[in-house]
Parts: sequence; C-alpha cells; structure tokens
Amino acid sequence: MRPATFEAPDRYSPRQKYLFGARITLFVVVWSFVAADALALDPLKGLTQYTHKTWTQAAGLPQDAVGAIVQTTDGYLWLGTDEGLARFDGYEFTVFDKVRGDLPSNNVTALAAASDGSLWIGTTNGLTRYAAGRFRTYTTADGLSADQIGDLCFDQKGNLLIVAGGSVSRMADGRITTLAKSEDIPFSLRTVCVDQNNDIWIAGLSGLARWTGTKFALVIDAAGLNHNLINKIVADRHDTLWMAGSRGVVQYSTDGKVIRTFDTRAGLPDILARTVRVDRQGTLWVGTNSGFARLAGDRFTVLTDPEGLDRDLTRCIYEDREGDLWIGTNSGLTRLRDDVFTVYGKPEGFPGDDPNTVYQDKSGRTWIGFHNSGLLLFSPEKGSRVFTARDKLPSNEIFSIRETRKGTLLLATRAGLVRLEGMNFRTYRPPNELRREVVYDSLEDSAGRLWLAMSVGLGELRGGTLRMVIPTEGLLNPMVSLLEARDGALWVGTYRTGLWRLQGNQRRRFTTSDGLSSDQIRSLYEDAEGILWIATFDGGLNAFHDGKFVHLTTKQGLLSDNISNVEDDGKSLWLGTTRGICRIPKQQLHDFMTHKISAIKPVNYGVEDGLRSALCAPGYPVARGGSRTSDGKLWFPTSRGLAVIDPNAPRQAEPTPSVHVTEITVDGSPADTSKALLLKPGSERIRIRYAATYLRAPERVQYSHKLEGLDSDWVPAGKEREIYYNSLPRGKYRFLVRAEMPGGSFGESGLDFEKLPAFYETVGFRLCCLAAIAIGALGLYRLRIRQLRYRFVLILNERARLAREIHDTLAQGFIGISSQLEALATELPETLIPARRYLNIARRMARHSITEARRSIADLRASALEGHDLPAALKTAAQIWAVTSGIEIDVDAWMNGPLPEEYEQHLLRIAQEAVANTVKHARATRISIKLYLEGHSVCLRIEDNGDGFEQADTFSSAGGHFGLIGMRERAERLSGELRLASQRNHGTRIEVDVPLP
Repeated sequence: MRPATFEAPDRYSPRQKYLFGARITLFVVVWSFVAADALALDPLKGLTQYTHKTWTQAAGLPQDAVGAIVQTTDGYLWLGTDEGLARFDGYEFTVFDKVRGDLPSNNVTALAAASDGSLWIGTTNGLTRYAAGRFRTYTTADGLSADQIGDLCFDQKGNLLIVAGGSVSRMADGRITTLAKSEDIPFSLRTVCVDQNNDIWIAGLSGLARWTGTKFALVIDAAGLNHNLINKIVADRHDTLWMAGSRGVVQYSTDGKVIRTFDTRAGLPDILARTVRVDRQGTLWVGTNSGFARLAGDRFTVLTDPEGLDRDLTRCIYEDREGDLWIGTNSGLTRLRDDVFTVYGKPEGFPGDDPNTVYQDKSGRTWIGFHNSGLLLFSPEKGSRVFTARDKLPSNEIFSIRETRKGTLLLATRAGLVRLEGMNFRTYRPPNELRREVVYDSLEDSAGRLWLAMSVGLGELRGGTLRMVIPTEGLLNPMVSLLEARDGALWVGTYRTGLWRLQGNQRRRFTTSDGLSSDQIRSLYEDAEGILWIATFDGGLNAFHDGKFVHLTTKQGLLSDNISNVEDDGKSLWLGTTRGICRIPKQQLHDFMTHKISAIKPVNYGVEDGLRSALCAPGYPVARGGSRTSDGKLWFPTSRGLAVIDPNAPRQAEPTPSVHVTEITVDGSPADTSKALLLKPGSERIRIRYAATYLRAPERVQYSHKLEGLDSDWVPAGKEREIYYNSLPRGKYRFLVRAEMPGGSFGESGLDFEKLPAFYETVGFRLCCLAAIAIGALGLYRLRIRQLRYRFVLILNERARLAREIHDTLAQGFIGISSQLEALATELPETLIPARRYLNIARRMARHSITEARRSIADLRASALEGHDLPAALKTAAQIWAVTSGIEIDVDAWMNGPLPEEYEQHLLRIAQEAVANTVKHARATRISIKLYLEGHSVCLRIEDNGDGFEQADTFSSAGGHFGLIGMRERAERLSGELRLASQRNHGTRIEVDVPLP
C-alpha cells in the first residue's frame, strides 16, 4: 500500500504543503498497518499519538535532571538524580539520599536491578545495594578500584559488572574482583554491556573492546570509531552493538561485518548522542543533546512535540515491563504510552481538532466533517484533501455526511444541503424568511425520496422543491437525526421534543409519556435483530422493540446519561458519551432486556486509554458522528481529535499489579515494618497506606482491603490508597489489600501486626485478679465463719449464763421450797388428811420443777459434749434420751477428727430432737443413729421402725411440726440439707448432709 499524497489548495505555501503532506502521510501509514507488538510502543505511531505525561520536581522528584532509570522486580521505578534516589509507584515519589536513605552520595550515576529484587546504586562515592529496606555500601575498602561509579550492568549469570575509575570489576557471590585495571584497557573507559552470548563489551574514548576471559582485546580503535567518545553501549537481540557517542550513533555487528555511523545527516537531531536503548520489539531509541529520535529503516525520525520534548537534553531511556518508555531529561521524567485508542488531530495533520462526523463511502474513501475546519477527504488510493469555504464549500461547519444510491455525497451543513459529485459542490438552501438554512441530517430512503432534518422541521426535497412534512414547535426544537428502518418506517429524532415515526400516511410522535427516558434525541441505530437503539441526552440509551421502550441509564451501570452516537462491532454496542466511550456486550443488553439482570457492567474508556478528551459528544446540536469502516475500526469524534480503535485487534493482557503496604503510622508516628510489628497498648489511630505499582495507568487500579480479625469480607475502597483504624482491640491482625485491574487480574499483599494488651488485659493480670478475688472470698468466708463462731460462742455463753441463773435462782428456789415442804410433811400430823393431800401435791410439783430446771440446765449446757467429741456424745446421750422409753437405740458414729463446735452442737440437737419425736409419737421399738463422712460432707441419719406419718405440710408452720422445722433450720445454718422420708406404718428416716468447713 503506497502512502497517500496531499493535494493542498493553492493558498498554502510550498513549505506548508510539505509539512501538511508529511503529517497526512504519517497518518495514512499508521492507519493502514496492523498494530505492532502489544508489549512495546508501536513504531508506526508518531510521538504525538503516544499518551505522554511528564513529572518534575514540583511533582516530588528530588531534581528535574534524571540521569538513570531502572525497574525492580516489585514493579517500582527507580530514578537517579544529582540530588538523590527516587522510587516511583505511579502515584508519588519517595526520595532517598544521605539523610533519608544512608546513601554515600546524593549524586547517583548508575542503576541496575538484580533478579533477586535488590537494587544496585552507583554514586560518586561508592556502590550501594538496597534490599529489604536496608542500604549496604561498598567502597575501595571492599575491593572496588575506585569509589566513583561510571556504569553498571548484569551478565547472563547474574553477576554485576562495575565500571569504576576506568577499571572493570565484577561482583559475584558478594565478592568484588577486578577484571581489568584502567592501565590494562587501551582507551578511557565509559560504559559496559553484555550480549546474548554473555560476552562482555566495553567502550569509551575512541575504542571498543571485548573480554577474552583473561583480558579486554581491542575490537575497534580510534580511527574505526572516527574518534567518537562513546557514552553508552547496548546489544540488541541479534547481538548487534549500538553505541551512542559524541559523533553520533555507531552500529557494529559482533561478527565484524557491519560498522556504520549515523549522524545528523541520517536524521539525528543532534550530533552528540548521550544514550541509546533497544526496546523489546527491536526498535532503537537514541537520546541526544537536543531531544531523542527513533531509528526507522536507515534513518532516524525526530519525534517533534509541541511541548518541547524534542528539544530537551535526554540523559537516559528505559523500557518498563509493561512496554512503556521512560525518558529522563534535564526537565524531568516523561512516560510514553501506547494506548487502546489512536487519536488524530492537528499534530497529525488534521485541519482541526474538532471533528463532528466520519463517513466511509462506497468506494472506501473516508470523509471527516469538522465543526469549523471544513471537510477532510482521506483515501489511501486517491489521496487526501481538505475542502473549506475557499473551495466553494458553503460552510466550514459540517453536521453529517451521507451518500445516495448513485454515490452522490450529501453534506448537512449550517448553510444548507451540499451535494458533492466528483469534486464539485452543489448547494441547496432551504427557503426561510429568517434565513434558517441549517440542515442537521439528510437521508435518501429506499424509495429514492430525499429527507432533510432541519432547524425548521422535517422536509422532503423533490427536485428543487421542499415540502415541509413536520414543522418544528418553536425556534429551538430542530430535527437532528434520521433513520430508515428495515420495515420502511422513517424515524426522526428531535432536539428536545421526542421521536417521530413516519410510515405511509401514518405519523406518530413518542415522548416520555410513551416510555422514552428523554425527549432529547441525538442519534438512531437499528441492529441486525431489528431493535431500534436511541441515544439521548439526560436519558441514557433507549431500546424500542415490539412496541415497547426499555431504557438504560447510569442507575443501571451506564457510564453517562448523555449519549451522542451508537456504534456496533457485531459483539458489542459502543457509545460515545460526554464522559468517554462505553462498550456494552450485546449479551448483557439481551439479559437486561429480558430481565435476567438488573444492571450492566460495561467497559469504559477515557483519557487513561488514550483519549485526549473524554468529551465524545459533538457540540449542539450535532447527532450521530461516529462510524465503523469496512476494516472493522470504530471512529469517534471527540472535542480534541478523532479517536480510532480496532475492536478486533488483540489486546495486551493487563499485568498483575504488584501491591505494597508503603507506610504505617500509629498515632501520627511512622512504624518500622522491617521487623515484627507490635503496637503498644493504648495505640488509638492507625493509618495504613498502600499502593499498586502499575505504572502504565495507576488511576485504573481499584482497591479493596480486609483486616482479618475485624472484617468478615473485603471492603471496596475504589481508588483510595489509605485506611484508618481507630481504637482496635488487643490481638493479632493481618491486613490484606487487593489491587484489581479492569480486565480482572489482581494482586494481593498482606501485613501482620499485633496490638499488645494493656497490663489490665494480660493473662497474668487477670489471673492475679482471680487469685485476689479467690483470696478475698476466702477471707470473707473465714471472716463470716469467725463471726458465726463468735456469735455461737456468745450464744453458748448466754446459755451458760442462763443455766447458771436457773441453777442459782429457780433451781435453788425449788429446792428450798421442796425442803420446806419436806420439813412441813414431818411436822404435819397424820390426822390432817386433807392438808397432807395438798402437801403431797405441792411436794410432787416441787420435785417436778426441780427436775425440769435441771433438764433445762442440761439442755443449755449440752453436757453430753463436755469433754467428748460428737461421736462419743451421741453414744452417751442417746441412751439417756430413751432410758425411760424402753426403745432399743443403735448408734454407729465415727469421725477422722473433731468438728467445729457449732457443727457438733447443731448435729447433736438434730439427733436429740429426732429421738425425742420418736419416743413421744412413733411407738417405735428400735432407733438407728449413724454418723459418718461421705466425700466432703458429714452425714447424720436417724431411722426408726415406728408408726410413721403423712408428710403433707411437714415443714409448714400450719402443720404444727415445729421440731422438724427447727431441725431443718439447724441444717441450713451449716449450709447443709435435711431430707425426710416417712409413711404410715413404715417408720421414719431423717438424713442430714452438711459440707465440711
């Protein structure tokens, strides 16, 4: 395919014709060839068609002059300057220098990245290795020939080659050995490289040499290099050496067959070449004193740039793992990126940056209508040409381009309808009193009728006569878009009064009351299934099928509600919107229309994908605009050029981004993450910053995070790259962050940390608290026991006092009365029988009172326990309790040791009361008393073979069993339990269990 030529109008000067033609030729070449390797910059594109961005000191660089660039395995880009080292993650720069990074010098001269992830930094004061956040510097004391490093590179075995002080050294396994000293090299050494065969090459002031295994042998001398001072040497995939020097670029094949020098006569922008780089596609890039250039064939192409990049001193060039090119200049760092869309505008030779519409005619020619720059014809076969008002085009503003069945081009312009036959324009101006001659769209239908969508309404043009079919309502409601459907119906979109359908003599207007989402129609498209797609402003996308409207807006996932045109690649619909370009797979649209899904997930494109502007909707009131050409490419007008994409071209797979936790601050102070991270007790505000090193388009990365130990699921974070946690509870945590690309690939990273407990949260403190509580409870228990014992002693003392009082008063009184009565009985004559009868009664009452007093004294003093333990007291007292009853008592009592006094008193009284009840009420012949230990309890069981009784209301005061109630209360005072079992004629059994103290 031969390049297109440009036929410039006569008004342009010869130089303008040449420049314009060159730009259009570049446009044709780029447009005609298939895209190159997706992992490298397309060499057919011009510099202006790469997306480029520049960072300077204002963005965080330590200095604008960047002299070395390299990328480590973790994805970080490292930049060497005269004011330190900078690490770049795509968002921001982190600077390391003598103060903030332990570098031996701020002047970084060379960089090299090792396969183990470490970074080697050459400075004017030593060689430094950076790994795992730590710096280690090597100097002459470690075996270097000199501290000033000139160049660094790795050989095929992973050994580091070092140019220092004119000598060549090699570091292997942590040891530095000198391959050749400066006096053993036949020229002043500047640079080193290794080819595909692992041969070591060095170059410098007028000389090239190769390592033979024992020495460097001169390959090209000063004469062969034309006394060229070589600044940089690289080897390509074919082992051809490329050298950038003071007299241009030297090409040398290692077999010695080719030695060639390129200078300004070959297209270099400057004779002094400072650096050279071969990208992975094999394209050679050269940086000079006046910008950089690219080798294409036998000549260098200077990539001009309106921002002045072409004229800046270029120090270094580097290609990252994503195929983007990074250029270090005296004015900052620049990235060149090959994006999804290719944009054409003024820099590429277009007459303007404001295209309105694109159309490919039947002969394959592409026509582009502009807002204010006329008409551009692009045809690889017949040449390209610009038409403006000077070429008898009635208006430079073109709204739409159509074609009749006979091949006549129809141009809708602000000055009427223009027919282009051959290269001749014929203009029809609609008659109007207000000179409203504008035509926004035109269409020849299948019946040969010519329809015009105008500012004054819809008209049919026959010959030279215009018949108004539908006039507009008001001055600002033009007809803007036309479409003939497969069923022959004519659809007319208006600016803001809805949608018309004309079929035969039937006319109908559809508005929002009929289901349209907006009355502002911008373009119409009917797909292969007969679905009418309606692009609206403020209403999103509408589909009309089977007499019903279905609308899709931003609420259902659409990029924007303002849509200017709809294109179809067979698999997806592409929408030009005011926020970019939106691609929706047809399967999603089908599922949405059949209610299988309630929202869509389109693929959206914006400036990060190569668009110069996200405004892909031409200005008021232009409809349609885009086009699909016969080669399958889609064309979209934007406010800054024409964007082109081939939807069928293979796409570069998005690389998995490397994710890093970059910083943790605790209560405003940075935390050291190089070791186990332990947060002090009382740490309140924790900030975690993270980033994914996706240098190509970091703004496309979507983040989510999860704190294991707190979050149950991933938390979406969008583009946010930091998270705060406040007042985390103590414990171990793992922070996970995920960076996801639009294509679905994602990377993850994690960080473990632990928040230490406060002293009151430790296990030891809690054990101490439990021990203190236990000790306190034991102390309280013992205090309570002591109080109870004290009270019991008081009770015993009171009982003893009462016993003494009874003995000293009542008992002695009864004895005295009894003695007086006895004396009276001896003195009273026998003849006083009635008096003696009363006297005898008084004597018996006195003796009974004495007996009762003695019994009360015995009860109060518990004489059975005096001098005995409980088992012995039971055996002794039981016989006394039943001595007059004739009941047989069997006592089985034993203990390991004495019980507290109150235990013995209560248990003895319980046994006494039980025996007394049996003697008084049971008519028993046998009583069994058993006292024994069972576990940690004292058990007392009293059982008889008497009459027994019914147990109803046994322990109720209403039942009158006060003795049983007293027995139970005594048991409960000892924290014990009393159980009773009795039946009529089956005896009674009483069991008491009392826990040991």
